[in-house]
Amino acid sequence: MNPGDLWRERAQDYWNVAIRYIRLMATGGLMVAIYGTLLIIGVYYQSFLDWLPADFPVLQILTVLFAFLLTRSPVRTFIKEGDLVFLLPFEAHLGPYMRRSLLYSWIMQSVVIFFLLFLLAPLYIERMPGDTLALAIVMGALILAKLWNVVAEWGELRQQFSVSHWRHRWLRFAVNLVLVFFLLQTDWGFALAIAIIMMVVLGVYYRQMYANHFLKWETLLQQEHRRLNAFYRFANAFTDVRHVKSPVHRRRWLANQFDRVNHRKANTYIYLYGKTFARSGDYFGVFIRLSLVGGLLIYASPEAWDWLVVVIVGLFIYMTGAQLAPIYSHHDILLWPSIYPVPDLIRRRALKTLLRGLLFVQTFWFTVIAALTPLSMTIAVLTLLAGVAVSFYFTEFKLKKSIEEKL
Repeated sequence: MNPGDLWRERAQDYWNVAIRYIRLMATGGLMVAIYGTLLIIGVYYQSFLDWLPADFPVLQILTVLFAFLLTRSPVRTFIKEGDLVFLLPFEAHLGPYMRRSLLYSWIMQSVVIFFLLFLLAPLYIERMPGDTLALAIVMGALILAKLWNVVAEWGELRQQFSVSHWRHRWLRFAVNLVLVFFLLQTDWGFALAIAIIMMVVLGVYYRQMYANHFLKWETLLQQEHRRLNAFYRFANAFTDVRHVKSPVHRRRWLANQFDRVNHRKANTYIYLYGKTFARSGDYFGVFIRLSLVGGLLIYASPEAWDWLVVVIVGLFIYMTGAQLAPIYSHHDILLWPSIYPVPDLIRRRALKTLLRGLLFVQTFWFTVIAALTPLSMTIAVLTLLAGVAVSFYFTEFKLKKSIEEKL
């Protein structure tokens, strides 16, 4: 098979799987999270810009942020374990395959830089010396700098020792810091000088690295596995990804609370799912993070937008329920739960009871935060009512539909 066709087939196989998971995530709470994020950005962005102190180090923070994004330039190769045996002898003929990998990596990472800079454009125009034209020049320069970093990273992956690889990364980070600093300051002359130096280094130093070192296929395979696992971990937050190994945390102080459950047949799954929430996966962490972020947004809500508190509460209660619903299928790959002499109706009822209790706890937390703000007590009462209503809606209707879709 032609190397270019092989790469195209590998990329298509990956995206077929990725799109399937994206569809599952869309039904598992991803779209709600996206809409909620856009709503929060739309409402709070201008307030954030007005609140930001005049002496806030915007330039320094943006410089470090974009220098980091430029330096971090992993290359997606889509290689598999068998390639170490079957493709390694043909490394000299895989030029088209690797060039497509570099181009793909550059485009995907440039999209991230584009959208992030687009999101930060109001902050840049308000606090930086440049205008819209300068912002467009900065964006184009950053995308070209990303290409330089991807090509440099590809050469550094040929290094025998990881220490050398990290040393080169830190040097690139320093160069990127200087380049981004001059770009954001609209010092085009200094930025152009740095860019010329970067091209000379690429043409002289990295060219020798390409000529004197072979690809380290084990390193490429490890990097590919890290990228795949990162995507699967993200997908696992919204839907069930069975081949992702979930971390286990002891959390004795929380897990022991479910030992108090009366050991009756009807409480079998309340005990199991309670322990699962406390110890398995990242369910407890998700619950805490959403509770803290929601509480922070409620506390920071302007008085003129007091109705927004009710929307935030409903949104975060729903998001929390969507994130915790996969507990139902967490143990499906194990044999023992399937032979419990417990009807499936009791299993569903146990999950409903657990989630409703957790959502009520979160509702109480949001209500307390709302009561501590300068907002009226009417808003605090509406917060309580909205949280209870969404909790009942999710556990009585949405949860049932979500479980039936998984069966």
